[in-house]
Amino acid sequence: MALTANCPVCRASLQLTHHGSFDSWVCPAGHGLAATLSELYGRAQQDEIHQLWQLAEQAPVGERRCPMCERAMATVTAPFDADELDEGTPGDGAATGEVPVDVCVADEVIWFDTAELDALPADLPDPQPTAEQEAALAAAIDNFGDDYEAAVEADPDLADRVLQRLGHSSRAFRLLAPRQPQH
Repeated sequence: MALTANCPVCRASLQLTHHGSFDSWVCPAGHGLAATLSELYGRAQQDEIHQLWQLAEQAPVGERRCPMCERAMATVTAPFDADELDEGTPGDGAATGEVPVDVCVADEVIWFDTAELDALPADLPDPQPTAEQEAALAAAIDNFGDDYEAAVEADPDLADRVLQRLGHSSRAFRLLAPRQPQH
């Protein structure tokens, strides 16, 4: 069964598009695009995504319907700034703008009217780990690697919980992924 999605403005069938590693559903009439929460992590700054999601979970529903499930979406005005520090943490900069979006909390889909996604600051590259951090992680893997693999076999959800705690670092994922035997 193919996934269908409709524009919440004109009800036209949205077209799945790929721009590099960013996938979205675009309105052929130019009204905007829908993207999943997970897709946004490679496109927008993490602190803005976190705040947008927190606001959406508590926001009243608006009149627009989710492109995927037809439920009424939450209407959110999400502030943004130039840094990737979580709101209220030391060093976090003041908001420099805001963008209105519609969010389906059930499907984790965000609807951006034309140019709204471009208003959000682009994702900043994650800093490279220091030599000290690399050494500490390598030591942890050497000391606990077999125990970690056994724990994951006993509790398949453990890996997901560990990865959620590590954030979105692909390097950390590669370092903690079970080692494959070399042939």
